[in-house]
Amino acid sequence: MWPLLLLLIGSLYVLLCVLLHVFQPLLAGYAERKWLRNVRNVALIVAHPDDECMFFGPVVMKLAADTGCQFRVLCLSSGNSEGLGDVRKTELKNSCRILGVDPSNVMVVSHTRLPDDSLVRWDQRLVAKIILQHILAWNSDTVLTFGSYGVSGHLNHRVLYSALRYLYSGKQLPACKIEGINYCGTLIVSIVSDFEGCCAYALDDVSVVRKYLGLFDVPITYLLSRYVYVATYSEVVRIKNAMGSHRSQLVWFRKLYLAFSRYVVINGFSAIDDLTGGCDDDSEDDYFDFFR
Repeated sequence: MWPLLLLLIGSLYVLLCVLLHVFQPLLAGYAERKWLRNVRNVALIVAHPDDECMFFGPVVMKLAADTGCQFRVLCLSSGNSEGLGDVRKTELKNSCRILGVDPSNVMVVSHTRLPDDSLVRWDQRLVAKIILQHILAWNSDTVLTFGSYGVSGHLNHRVLYSALRYLYSGKQLPACKIEGINYCGTLIVSIVSDFEGCCAYALDDVSVVRKYLGLFDVPITYLLSRYVYVATYSEVVRIKNAMGSHRSQLVWFRKLYLAFSRYVVINGFSAIDDLTGGCDDDSEDDYFDFFR
């Protein structure tokens, strides 16, 4: 009796996952209720070329396709660990083009103190300074980056979260949009009244089990995540094609990752002001909580 009941429940769950993914365009009204609001000028902060499609593909596809939204990518390193920095910069721009982001809106930072090295923890204050400079230059109203665990625990990923939280907790994120107007040689500064400040969001970290559920994590994410973006089948194909632009990185384990990872199909986000982790929180315990 119990085996049959479990089989029935499992079959219904698989059917639900497939229906939610395949018929997502028909459920657009509900799906959009889980999207970020008042998003007009977005900055995605990543650590390496290929992060944009390996971890953030669904949200990039949705927001870059919004004609009322300006989408920019800030990459804090060129991925030069194997001396391929210039190659990987080109791969990043090609990948962003496939995802719908204008390559001119992609900025790569090359700094000697920010090496592409999973064993090196970047200086949080330096990272925060660079991020803030670009937020101000771009007048960003929305900033997206990794969560506290950085999906894989990579130190370069994790410091992006801690740096952005450092800016938030220190009240350094802009609360209003400033515009300068040059009138007869005099700089007149004005505040744009419909700008509600810069909001920061972190990609939800999940357990290793959920990480590789692929589309079967869609219902769980809808239940547990505050903001959700799900890629359609055609968008998933484009995300995988974008990863194909990173030819220098297409080793066997990344191909397996693309086949099974939920992050290729779905992104869940939390507002940084809703999160409790500190600026230097290195705890990994939550990563192994299945229902996170």
